[in-house]
Amino acid sequence: MRWLALVLLIAATARADDITKVDVEVGQTVETNVQYARGWMCDDPSLISADVVTRNDHNVWIVKGVKIGHTQCRVGLDQGRVSYVFDVTVKAKRHSR
Repeated sequence: MRWLALVLLIAATARADDITKVDVEVGQTVETNVQYARGWMCDDPSLISADVVTRNDHNVWIVKGVKIGHTQCRVGLDQGRVSYVFDVTVKAKRHSR
């Protein structure tokens, strides 16, 4: 029984190589499919404005850049459900010519 619990814990924990990089400019929005994950948290939530919304049969994490910086975020806070780790970089808005 302990082995099963350990295997499930390892499977539910995101590994470092499972981290998805997200680049967003200040004032811009990016969306990422997060399947059935719900809830999110970041090391520095002041850098972004975000929400998880349901579209059709899956959830989407919508991220808007607020201020320049770098943070790691986890989407999917329910134990036993899918979760994702994102390496989010908010960059300066590019000026169009």
